[in-house]
Formats: sequence, C-alpha cells, structure tokens
Amino acid sequence: MRSFLRFLLILAVALAALIAYLPRRYGTPWPEQPGPKFDNAIRSAHTRVIQERGVKVVLLGDSVLEQGVDEFALSAELNVPAHAIAVPGSTSAFWYLILKNVILQAEPHPATVALLFRDTILTLPNYHVKGGYINELDQFATAREDVLQERAYLNFMNPLEKAALSYLPLYRKGQQFKERTDGRVRNLIPGVLFSCDADCVARADATVYHVENLRPEFVHEALAGDEDFLFTRAAMDFDALIEQSFLPEIIRVARENNVQLILVHERTQIFPSVEAEPKALRIYKQKLAAYLEQNDIPLVDFSYDPRLPKSYFVDILHMNAEGKALFTQLLAEALRPFLQP
Repeated sequence: MRSFLRFLLILAVALAALIAYLPRRYGTPWPEQPGPKFDNAIRSAHTRVIQERGVKVVLLGDSVLEQGVDEFALSAELNVPAHAIAVPGSTSAFWYLILKNVILQAEPHPATVALLFRDTILTLPNYHVKGGYINELDQFATAREDVLQERAYLNFMNPLEKAALSYLPLYRKGQQFKERTDGRVRNLIPGVLFSCDADCVARADATVYHVENLRPEFVHEALAGDEDFLFTRAAMDFDALIEQSFLPEIIRVARENNVQLILVHERTQIFPSVEAEPKALRIYKQKLAAYLEQNDIPLVDFSYDPRLPKSYFVDILHMNAEGKALFTQLLAEALRPFLQP
C-alpha cells in the first residue's frame, strides 16, 4: 500500500513539474484558453478583388453557391460589380469571420451582402468547425476571436474538458501533436517527390475531390450523411439555438457597418417540396422568417421553387450548368429590388 501511495505521490509531483515547466520552456501562457489557437494572418485575396473591381454586391456561401451562381453573369444582370466568396464546406462560423475580417476590410466595402444558406445551418455554430476545418477557419480568423471561441467551441465543452485544455499542457500538446503529425504525413510524399508544400497539397485535394470529379453515387451518399446533422431534433429547435448562434452577430456586424444583409435560402433536392420536409423543419423555417422580419433582414426563399426541378441538379445540393444559368437569373431578379441606387 505504501509503495502504491509513494508511486502516486511521485506521479503527482512529476505531473506538477511538467505543468510548471512546459509553459516556460515553450513560452506559452498558462492557463491557456481552451479553444483552438488562431493567428492574425487573413486570406486577403477576396478583399483585394472587392477593392480593385469596386464590388457592390458580395455573395457569401459554400460549394452550393460555387456551383449555383455565375458571378459575372449576375454582375451583368444587376448592372453592378458582384463577387462570390464560396468556401466549400463553410458554415455560419466561416460566414461570420469572412463578413467581419474580409468583406468589411475592403475600402470602400460593398453596400450589399447576400448570404446563401440552407435549412438549419445558420443556427448550428458547431457545424464544420473541428478537424481540418480549424485550419480553414484560421484563414479568416484573427488571433483574438472571442465570439468564435465561445459559440463554436466553449459552449460545447464540459467543465472537465475546459480544465484539461487550460491547465494540462500535455493534454493540449497531445491534440496539437496529432494535428501536426496528420499534416506531415499527408504532405510528406508530395513534398519529397513533387516539391509540393502544404498549400499546394490543399489546392490539389480541392481540385481532385471537387464535386464535379466524383462519382454521383458517392457524392450523394457522402452529402446525405453529412446533411443529416442539420435535421436532428436538436438542430431544428430554433428557439433553443438562435441566441448562441452566429446569426445575431452576423446581423449586428452588418448593421453597424451599414451593410444591407440579404439572406437567400437555396433550393436543394433534400426536401424538394413542403410536403416532403419534416414538420419540425417547417416550424423552424417559420420562426427563422419571423426572426428575420423582426430584425428587418430580407429573406429570399427558393426552397420549393418549381422553376428549379430535379433535372437541374447533379446531386442533392449542387446544380448543373443549366441550373446554374437559370438560378443566376432568378437570383438577380430577386436581389434587384434591394440594391441601393
């Protein structure tokens, strides 16, 4: 028994010594913030495009926007310069950061931002924010993002996890080591054989695994599985989610900077008609519409638009060339009344 107690004492002393030593050795604060770390580097290419082209309308969204809207045709239809910022896999956390740190950094910044979304994605702050998405978020985040940390991460951690990440350097370093190791393994062979660095590998992955290059049945299965998260009972509880989501912050940032924010609900083939979707989703959409009306935010809803039939889609989310051409025209018609003269 004494040997066991002595072992526990030695273990506790060693752990305490490591906790005290590691922050000093590597110059890290202690206790640390429990969420992921970001740096101040911002992907500024879109900001430059907005400034150089004098963009008046910015479209913000994910791959559905990328596959569904022709920004140059839209510019011609609206008779003003428009620019699409479409980040595949992006969600409300991305859109909040891009609005704040990319779009509004342009001088002058655009007068109108149209945010294209679907279903419950606007009120799910923890959707697509972990794993590889952390590195993607870092492209649009500054080193100090309190709202992002709280709403995407801290609100979903239990007290024990927060304490471990804050006070146990080995626990945090273990997670960081795993992420770095995964990255090095992924980038090792391309770097050695083709002199392709991490950015090169990321671009290659995006090209090779682009939705247009994948077999339709694989895309359908993968998308359907990923989209299931949007339709859980918890995800469709608008009242429980809205205040801790990024939507109020997106609205606040736009309003404080005199930006006309327009929300555009995309057409998909997940629930192509009102009869096909769950009752809870219909209620969610009604509450979202009421919330936006209370906040004077226009909502353009293509959810059940019969002008965009199944034949215009290559999968449950993405349009083909014919669908893209028509949706661009329909979107221009819908946006035109809201544009500032």
